[in-house]
Amino acid sequence: MKSLSRRARRIQRRQGLRKVPGLNLVSLMDIFTILVFFLLVNASSESDIPSQKVLTLPESTAENAPEQTLRVIITPDDILLQGERVMATADIDSSSGAPAVLAPLERALQYRQSLAASPDNTLTVVADRSVPYAVVRRVIETSRTLKFERIAFAASQVSDSPLSENAEGAEP
Repeated sequence: MKSLSRRARRIQRRQGLRKVPGLNLVSLMDIFTILVFFLLVNASSESDIPSQKVLTLPESTAENAPEQTLRVIITPDDILLQGERVMATADIDSSSGAPAVLAPLERALQYRQSLAASPDNTLTVVADRSVPYAVVRRVIETSRTLKFERIAFAASQVSDSPLSENAEGAEP
């Protein structure tokens, strides 16, 4: 065999001295840390209630946390069941001769009841402050025809302390 030239030996030696780059885990750990914090922040229990930009809830001083139940959300524009649009609020006929039951809402509630293994018979109504009571009453009547025995209303919790901004007698 012929011996290698000086140049070939130098190339072989340099290739042997090269280190194989490893996986940089620091940037991967940073990404996963940010992801965990993002998920923790967005996994709060208030995510079930629509944002304050969409809905203005009445205020309450109750201290009990709401239960996780079936939610009917009434905005000035739509009626939603568990976040899915059921019907438009404008479609509700407020005349006295109109039937009390809202057919699209009744069908959606029946479907949800059929999916549940053990029906809870509890419903939470989340209504905007500006929605007329006649609309809320029609939603309640519709739910009562389907044997929902417990109907709760969602509200924004406020403090009743005299230092609160919303308390009576507070300075502007």
